Amino acid sequence: MKTKSLVNAAIMLAIYMVFFVLYNIGVLPTIMSILLPIPLIVYSVTTNRVRDVLWLLIGCFIGTFLFGSVYGLVTTLNYGLMGALIGIGIIKKWPYWQRLLNAAIVSVISFPILTYVVTGLNLQESMAQMADEMNGMLEAMSAFLPANNAEMLLPVQNMVSTMMTTLLPTILILMGLASAFLSDTVATNVLKRMNYEVTKRGNVNRFQLGAKLAVTLLISQVAIVFIPNHAVNVVLMNVIMLLNTLFLLQGIVVAMSYFRSRNKRGFGTFIIIFALMSSFSMFISVLGVMDALFDYRERFAVKKS
Repeated sequence: MKTKSLVNAAIMLAIYMVFFVLYNIGVLPTIMSILLPIPLIVYSVTTNRVRDVLWLLIGCFIGTFLFGSVYGLVTTLNYGLMGALIGIGIIKKWPYWQRLLNAAIVSVISFPILTYVVTGLNLQESMAQMADEMNGMLEAMSAFLPANNAEMLLPVQNMVSTMMTTLLPTILILMGLASAFLSDTVATNVLKRMNYEVTKRGNVNRFQLGAKLAVTLLISQVAIVFIPNHAVNVVLMNVIMLLNTLFLLQGIVVAMSYFRSRNKRGFGTFIIIFALMSSFSMFISVLGVMDALFDYRERFAVKKS
């Protein structure tokens, strides 16, 4: 590690430790969780060497362990590693959405460890406890409802238990994706102010998952009906929920592209919001799947010209 890179690493480590201390003592923890990955992202662009980024990550692990013990290690495992992966993705020129998704997967790895460190419970025990608390809240609500309506809460209790135990990986990935997106956006603005050339962020209007993932979704939906194995069904449920969410986003992009090509953006926004707030959101996901298979946006562009 060169002298200039070492000095920059020391500065970034100091900034990271300040963010960690504020996060650790509870000062705006949500904002600090977004800021924690930024020193590693900024340092990745300034040094442009993966090895130096890994050394800084090791320094973050050591610093947070000395200050926050095991809890500090888990915090860096989540947010520090997320920043390092985003930074390495910039160095290696990974596609924008790929580096965010790689960083988001860290949340799935770190959550069980964080749960055990904070509560002393393993993941299964923690999920059971959370489900019991949710069911307790629903039972308290049922005391204020007529007998007929109270019975309707039973399916809701079963659904809550199922979601907490089976769909947690997908929920964690989506939350991690949102966190990685915010951290990457803030870091990009910081780098621009530092006069560094930043890789252009992926245009959401070009967001497209591709035909392979569309076929994967269709196969998963068929397989979950015919495969009785519980473990396989849990995996398939997470795959279906994650891909449905991403295809919902793609469907929104396709719909907006259609209305934009006809200069009806306002009307299109109203239609999409109405669909999302009603039971028609499923059709937006279907539109995203069809776009992955047949590329409707390309047709819009041809028609517009």
